[in-house]
Amino acid sequence: MPHAAPLPEDPRAGAVEAWLHRVLATLDETLADTPVPLAGDAGRRRYRRLHTDRGPRLLVDAPPETENSLAWLAVGAWLRRHGLGAPAVLAADPAAGHLLVEDLGETTLARAVADAPPARVDALYRRVLDTLVDLQRAGLEDPPALPAYDRERLREETHRFRRWFAEGLLDLPVPGPLFDALVEDLAEASLAAPRVVTHLDWHSRNLLLGEDDRIGIVDFQDARSGPAAYDVVSLLRDCYLRWSEGDEARWLAHYLARARAAGIPGTADEAAFRRCYGLCGIQRHLKALGIFARLQLQEGRSTHLRDAPRVLDHLSAALPAFPETRAFGAWFEATLRPAFARRTAA
Repeated sequence: MPHAAPLPEDPRAGAVEAWLHRVLATLDETLADTPVPLAGDAGRRRYRRLHTDRGPRLLVDAPPETENSLAWLAVGAWLRRHGLGAPAVLAADPAAGHLLVEDLGETTLARAVADAPPARVDALYRRVLDTLVDLQRAGLEDPPALPAYDRERLREETHRFRRWFAEGLLDLPVPGPLFDALVEDLAEASLAAPRVVTHLDWHSRNLLLGEDDRIGIVDFQDARSGPAAYDVVSLLRDCYLRWSEGDEARWLAHYLARARAAGIPGTADEAAFRRCYGLCGIQRHLKALGIFARLQLQEGRSTHLRDAPRVLDHLSAALPAFPETRAFGAWFEATLRPAFARRTAA
C-alpha cells in the first residue's frame, strides 16, 4: 500500500500528468490541489494522491513492461461485482499503464492496529478473515479467469531467496542439493492443496479500513488460483507485524470455522490445512527476503529490508516444524543468520 514519502525522479511523470489533465477534462472534474507523490509497494507502480471537486483520487502509473494493468482491471472488476472492496476505476489506459481510481484512504490495517486495544485488534482481524472467506466463496460461485499458482511460479519465487538475499546481499553460497530439495518440497505442499482464489499479498499493508470498517483491497493484480492457506498465513504471519502464538491460534481457528461453513476447499482436514499453512508460510517468507534484497540491490530501496529481521524470525520458528525443512533450517540458523547479523553490524 502506498504512503507519503520522498521519491526519486520519475521519468514517466510528465506523461502520466498530461494524461491526467486530459482525463479530468473528459470527466468534467477540476483538480483542487497538486498531486502528492506516494511511496509505492514492492512493484514498480507509482502513485500520486490528489483531490478534485468530486473527491479524492489516486493516480497510478504502472509501467507496462513490468506491471500488468489488464490483470489489475479484470480482478478489480470481479471483486467489485461480488461486493468486495476494490477501488472503483474512473479512467484507464492499460497500454500506457495510466489509471485514475478511487482513493480508499490511508488507514491500512497495520496503522489501525498499531495502538489499538486488544479487543479492537481482535475484531479487525476477524473482519479481515471474514472478508477473505467471502472472497474465496465468491471464487467458488463465480470463478474468475486466473493463472495457476503453478510449479514454475513457485520455483521462481523461492529461488529469489538464493539469488538476491543469500548470494546477492550476503555473498553467501547456498548448499545446492539442500536448497533444491527444499524448493521442490515447498512447491509440492502448495500444489497438493485444492485451488481457490488467492490474492497472494493479503497482509496488513494491503488492506484498508473504510467507513464502518469496510475492508478495502489493493495490489490484487497478481491473484492466482492457489491454496486457501496461502492468504491466511500471509496475514497471520505477516512480514510487517508479529503476533503472539495465542493470537495466531485464535484467528486461525476463527478462519477455519468460517471457511468450513462456507465449503472452502482444503479446510475440512485441519491437519492437512495446518501443514499447508506452515509450508506456504516458509515459501512466502523466503520469497519476501529475496524481494526485499532485490529492492535494495537493484533499486536502492532499503525500506523493505528493514523488515527482514522479522521475516527471519518467522522462518526460524517455522523451519524446524517439518521433516522436509529441518535440514535447511539447521543451515539457516548456523550460517545464514550469523551472516545477516554481520552484514547488519557492518
